[in-house]
Amino acid sequence: MLAGFFWVTLVAGVSAAVVLWVLAARVAIGIVRVSGASSGGIVGALFWPFGARQMAGAAPAEATLLNKMLVAFFAALLVAIASMAVYSNLTLVLPAPTP
Repeated sequence: MLAGFFWVTLVAGVSAAVVLWVLAARVAIGIVRVSGASSGGIVGALFWPFGARQMAGAAPAEATLLNKMLVAFFAALLVAIASMAVYSNLTLVLPAPTP
């Protein structure tokens, strides 16, 4: 039962990280479009959207929003990784001793 709980938190952590990445990419693409960057800037915003907060065209409100999303993204990853560790420890089956 406890292993199932940590399986659920693992899925929730990974899902939260994916959702935060998508939301950050939307904000970053908006920043790139406003600043008039090339298509390479849009591709960069898709691969690492949190880097858009350092662009010259980023408004302080958008940069603050991306900073908060960055913290939440890493918190979601930490929850997922911790859940994986606990789940693997709870479901560990020791090998049978051999004579």
